[in-house]
Amino acid sequence: MGRDEPSAESDTEPPAPPFTLRDAEQIVRRLAPALHEHGAWVRRVHTMLICRTQPAAEDLSPEGERATELALWFRDEESEYIRRHPQYAEAEASYREVRSLAADLLRAIADDVRIAPSDYGAFASAVARFEENMEALISGVWMLLSATDPLTGIATLPALMPRLQQERDRLRRTNNVCSVCMIDLDHFKEINDRYGHAVGNKVLETVSAYFARRLRRYDQVCRYGGEEFVIMLPDTDLEAAVPIIERLRSGLARLPVTLDDGTRLTITGSFGIAPLVPTEPVHASIEHADQAMYEAKRAGRNQVRLWQEQRTTR
Repeated sequence: MGRDEPSAESDTEPPAPPFTLRDAEQIVRRLAPALHEHGAWVRRVHTMLICRTQPAAEDLSPEGERATELALWFRDEESEYIRRHPQYAEAEASYREVRSLAADLLRAIADDVRIAPSDYGAFASAVARFEENMEALISGVWMLLSATDPLTGIATLPALMPRLQQERDRLRRTNNVCSVCMIDLDHFKEINDRYGHAVGNKVLETVSAYFARRLRRYDQVCRYGGEEFVIMLPDTDLEAAVPIIERLRSGLARLPVTLDDGTRLTITGSFGIAPLVPTEPVHASIEHADQAMYEAKRAGRNQVRLWQEQRTTR
């Protein structure tokens, strides 16, 4: 049994692009001055409200809000992960609320109108909500990075293990199925030895992006370590997992990896598949997939093998 699998790669809806340390650094690099600018503006607003000094024209106009660094960040941020984060929409809405309420208060100052305590309280609450939303958004970025391999942008094994444990527990309750696949890139050490580790890193990045792009939305891939990867295939038994992984294997062998000097590398992998066993620890199922992967290597590499309980020697 298994969920319906698209028959063509073009029919597969790709997941969110991998989120890397470089992405986070770019976001923080742009957000830091934007938040500093916003903090200075909030302090200036409080000064105008307390001292009843006249506001500047940009503090009263929508154009002034749209020209701020934060407004430009909300408008231009391209990270799909950030834009999908729940706190992103809330932070943007609360930021616009802060600017709108501030403009109303500052118009009252400009018109020499008394400000009601409730109106000022609404502004102060909106400022606090925005700060809470931004703090949650930034914390989410760093939490994701703690679960993300810094080189490839895909999950780490410590990040995948809780998912596997949850899936195993679900299998105990529902009698559903799940498969686990272990992948080892063939002759990867030779690539590092011949072309250097920078090329090896490029191969790992390219292969990781390929796996993330080609898998179904509900699958999960992680970097197990070195040139090894683990894939979780929920609601997929071994029979249904084979064609999915076989397509992944054959596509990997055709994946273009071109070096700066024009050299084209052919990358293949050995794939081992095993069931996620609900009555055993998760690491035992990973070990079964690992044993099947070594069967694929012994059979000549660039192959898919299923775990068989009686075959446990490497």
